[in-house]
Amino acid sequence: MRIAHISLDEKFIDCAINQFSLLKGVDSVFCVKTENSTLKYIKSPDVKLFQTFDEIVEFINNDHFDYVVFHSFCIPQNKVEFLNVPILWNSWGYDIYSDESNILAKPITLSLYKPKTRAAANIKPKTLHDRIVILARKFGIVSKRQKKYDALISKIPYLSVVLPIEFDYIHKKYPHFKYFPFRYIDPSESIAFTPYTKATTSILLGNSVDPTNNHIDILSILEKRNIQCTVYIPISYPSNQETYKKALKSFAATLKTVKVRFLEDFIPKEEYFKIIDECSVAIFGHIRQQAVGNIFRMLYTGKKILMYKDSVGYNYFKQHNVKIFNIEDDLHQDFFEKPLDIESQKANYTFVLNDENFETYIKSLQGFFDNITKV
Repeated sequence: MRIAHISLDEKFIDCAINQFSLLKGVDSVFCVKTENSTLKYIKSPDVKLFQTFDEIVEFINNDHFDYVVFHSFCIPQNKVEFLNVPILWNSWGYDIYSDESNILAKPITLSLYKPKTRAAANIKPKTLHDRIVILARKFGIVSKRQKKYDALISKIPYLSVVLPIEFDYIHKKYPHFKYFPFRYIDPSESIAFTPYTKATTSILLGNSVDPTNNHIDILSILEKRNIQCTVYIPISYPSNQETYKKALKSFAATLKTVKVRFLEDFIPKEEYFKIIDECSVAIFGHIRQQAVGNIFRMLYTGKKILMYKDSVGYNYFKQHNVKIFNIEDDLHQDFFEKPLDIESQKANYTFVLNDENFETYIKSLQGFFDNITKV
């Protein structure tokens, strides 16, 4: 079986290359769209570089592939329409979620931004036409663009998600989808359980500068509740949020009780872990699924995690009896006075250990491709 992969130059692709190299009976070719002659994040030499998506589509259509894997829906919709190969869509989050202010409703539409962050990032319908489209949608009137998008999605047979709860949400709207069990899991050796006993006021806030982290609302809560703390915020990516980054930095500069330290540059995973391992608490303000790698790292190492009660992640982890906390009720100064109890640390550690078991996962992925032609 020959499989083409379409991606951008992203830090997770080496993991995918390693996984697919382990599969028997599966020959993969990774097609990376980039305008640069060298790659920044992908280190593997086993990729083909293309400057345009048109070139990728032509290559895949003419080279006898059985399937194509999308590593996120990174390819424009009008290019997808020309692919004549069945699609395995590996969703990342941004590509299956849309905010209620977007004129195009993706498979899961939510209110992704809290008020202060929404205002700082200027997230709202931009024109009268956009407002009319959104209002009409509430009454069941669907735009031509939406109908075209829904028709295209309905032709994609397979979908992978990060959290199983997302597939349940999407399957209600698009019942044709079959589950594609792909995830970016590394075959790294597990770390023996070590209780975390520190009680610090160092906080990891979010995983990027994307406004979906709702940084400004969370910083406002910390300041309003007079919580003395140091907050680390990664802001090295994405690169298209310069306006919001400036607004975030300006707001942080006005805080009195909260000290903010921005992680400006992309650094190797090991160095990043050294920084966040000093944080006894992590706050993830996303409403959609996001930052799961960071969340798992903090659970695995015994840290306390806070999320909004209306977030997809909070509801998923609560369903699985993971010990996490919510921003609305639990974020107060005394929350930092002692670490998570040992039994909860052990339970969270075991949850991640089982969820991230590489041997079990790769057998599942192999089984999927062994049987996909029989479906």
